[in-house]
Formats: sequence, C-alpha cells, structure tokens
Amino acid sequence: MIKIFSFYFILLSFSLLFSQNINEYNKILKIENQQFNSYEIRIYQKSAISTGLDLFKLYKDREENWFGEYYRTEVAGNREIKIKKSNVNLPGNPQLVWAQILDTDVLHLPKWESIRYKLEKKNGSYLSEEGEVLSSTSQSYIVDGISYYIKIKNGENENEIEYDNPESYLKMYPLIDELISFNKLLSLLKNEFKIFNNN
Repeated sequence: MIKIFSFYFILLSFSLLFSQNINEYNKILKIENQQFNSYEIRIYQKSAISTGLDLFKLYKDREENWFGEYYRTEVAGNREIKIKKSNVNLPGNPQLVWAQILDTDVLHLPKWESIRYKLEKKNGSYLSEEGEVLSSTSQSYIVDGISYYIKIKNGENENEIEYDNPESYLKMYPLIDELISFNKLLSLLKNEFKIFNNN
C-alpha cells in the first residue's frame, strides 16, 4: 500500500489568524453582556497589520424591529483603546436584505480549515523516499490582509465561521465556491450599509 504524504512550499510567509475568540472580542468592544438575538448577524473585522477591530451588527429585536450598529476601535496616544459606536442607516426593507444575506449561504459555510485543501496546488511531481511516495504540493500564504469572524443566527439555525483574508484569496482562487459566497456577503453588506469600505 502506497502512503501519499503532502509537503508544502510556502510562497509567502505564514498567514496571521485570529488569536482571540468571540468572547474576547466582545470584551474589547465592551459588549460582552449583550444578548445575541434570534435573528442577528455579527461580523468582526481585523487587520493583520494594525490593532484595530471593527464590528457590524444587524439584528431584529422581540418587537420585530431591525437595528444596525457599527463599532470601531482606535488606539489613543497613551495606547488606551477607544470604542466608537454608531447607528447604521437601514435600507427601506431590512427583511429583504436579511433574505439576501441568507442567500449567500452564510448559515452553511464550513470552517476555514475545511476548505484549506482547496488552496493547495498539485504540482504533478512525486518523490520516493524510504518506500513511501511523497506528493509535491504548494500553497500561497498571505502575510497581511483583512480577516473576518462571523456569527449568525436565524431562528433555530446558526453558524460561526472565521475566514482569513477571503477577499485576497478570492483573487488567487476565483473558482472556490466558499470564497465566492463569503465575498458576496461582504459585497452585499458594504453596498447596503456602507461599512468596511475604509480598508
């Protein structure tokens, strides 16, 4: 039986991943005590080359009213983290936008680790070493960029995903379905709510 092992030629240095979980981000933004609603999406945005953390929230409360909120962190001269919160203007029919958000399949997108194999390039060359066959693969890594952590709930259905540099990776791998869906979500939110456009 031939065992096939993959080894990687790293073209760009390692990719910076989120090192903090959602609870730690909420503490930074001072929203750790806020309840997550039955119909809500939160998108945390983090730049690999800065300490800034942004959050967009869209949710429906128990009275069926929709709200949008945007949080941004800034580091002052004394390195104190300041938080700026603003209300986001909602479109005329937020329920329609919510349906469009769900149409991006964000509730079904898998974890980043589950699609990482799609970023591998099979080089078509093999090496034999100590009776084993080694398959040569390569993968590009992005040093800096923008990463996103998403938590969404739609009634009984929910999902939490973290994608590292999805916009940059889509340019490199334009045929990966999950990257296409993720970027459709980002484009929708940017166009409808005018957020994340500063990056």
